[in-house]
Amino acid sequence: MNALETRELGKRYRQRWALSEAGIVVPAGAKAALVGPNGSGKSTLLNLVSGLLTPTTGRVEIFGRPLEMAAVAFVAQDKPLYRRWSVADLLRFGAATNPGWDRAAAESLLSGHDIGPRERVDRLSGGQRTLVALALAVGKRADLVVLDEPLAELDPLARTEVMTVVRELEATVLLSSHILADLADVCDHLILLGAGRVRLCGSFADLLSGHPAADLEDLVLHYLRNPEAVR
Repeated sequence: MNALETRELGKRYRQRWALSEAGIVVPAGAKAALVGPNGSGKSTLLNLVSGLLTPTTGRVEIFGRPLEMAAVAFVAQDKPLYRRWSVADLLRFGAATNPGWDRAAAESLLSGHDIGPRERVDRLSGGQRTLVALALAVGKRADLVVLDEPLAELDPLARTEVMTVVRELEATVLLSSHILADLADVCDHLILLGAGRVRLCGSFADLLSGHPAADLEDLVLHYLRNPEAVR
């Protein structure tokens, strides 16, 4: 079964289409990398899939059902956590706002990375704040976890720590990042956007099969440098 499917999905702002006729499929259990240059429509797609934007055209389905925000856990790039709250405060907030809250799963993720419940958010490192945001997503027990540039501004050690957690998530994941090397180590599915349209969508293995590209980075650069190329 597909965890995520969009059909003719589009978003228009006045006369400009930020995303047009986007059809993507992400199988259940996949770790899908969403890549593309700035302005290609990545953030718009993530916000549509998360239910934060209403599409101009098309639809989003999660496991064959119309999109419900409860089915998606969204971690925004700026990780908008209440910075004067403690980690315990955030976990209590997660429990109060999510009927299916899994306290044990959220606390297990944090304890495994030495983040105590009394720590205040504004005293955590960027990597630790990202892990707290991931813990809230895990506690929600959503069918789909959407991550918008979770590696932005993180040092190499923190990136490795965060991506290890992402790799171990049991949920289907849609992950946007410019760091292709990190994506290649964790993800098994690729969605490539360009100029508001889907250029590629499929498993790494299928997309690389019969293609001269040696790896994910070569494949992405080939299609970005050759907009007329058709898979």
